[in-house]
Amino acid sequence: MSDQEAESHDREGTNQVDPWVQAHLSADHLLWLEKQKEAVNPTEVLKFALAEWVVRHPDDWFGNANFGNAVRSALDEFIARHKEEFIPVE
Repeated sequence: MSDQEAESHDREGTNQVDPWVQAHLSADHLLWLEKQKEAVNPTEVLKFALAEWVVRHPDDWFGNANFGNAVRSALDEFIARHKEEFIPVE
């Protein structure tokens, strides 16, 4: 990646979830993450969600886990466990 591409990606990528990851999320997940942008970086939220899920489900992750299924499950569980800490989607 050139310096110019990296700089452009850094500016555009702030508070943005990678399009490849977005493609694996549901419309409800994307809506929830979009709402959270008011207060937190959604990419960081996804990192925390997936990290918590891997700790709670190591056999699923280190087995033959499908990334899409894992990230959707991780975000579902994260939202349910931490709903009081985040901006609700009404």
